[in-house]
Amino acid sequence: MKRVSGFTLLEVLVALAVLAIAMGAIIRAATQSIATTADLREQTLAGWVALNTVNRWLLDAKPWPEEGTRSGDSELAGRNWRWEARFTKTADPDLRRLDITVRATSGAASTHLIAFRGTLPVESDNPADPADPANPDEAQDPRQRQKPPNPANRKQAAPP
Repeated sequence: MKRVSGFTLLEVLVALAVLAIAMGAIIRAATQSIATTADLREQTLAGWVALNTVNRWLLDAKPWPEEGTRSGDSELAGRNWRWEARFTKTADPDLRRLDITVRATSGAASTHLIAFRGTLPVESDNPADPADPANPDEAQDPRQRQKPPNPANRKQAAPP
């Protein structure tokens, strides 16, 4: 009797089961990667909307509100985004905090960004103001100050 070479039906079924399990894991990993990429894209766009909103507030010449909340809509990359700006005081009276939260109107993508804006303190009439022309010893720029001559650096005149 001749022996026929090849795989038995049982061996083929086991190989197909292993292949199906492996393909399922590969498809699941690819699907998860695609979903993660889409989420990262949404997070990036929401971050850009938050940065644009913060920059609009920073470039506005008007002072920020003491406290309160403002909200609005923005469009970026063909999508609508909803932002909320919350202004709060800080321990420093010359510093304000801005918390921006951005959400996609059609999804759950959101991001949170914090910004600060300071105001210059009011200058008092200081008699030792370096910019005062009545005080010639102090120059406006420290590099322009005259250094007193160093006696060790003086060259001695040659004897006659």
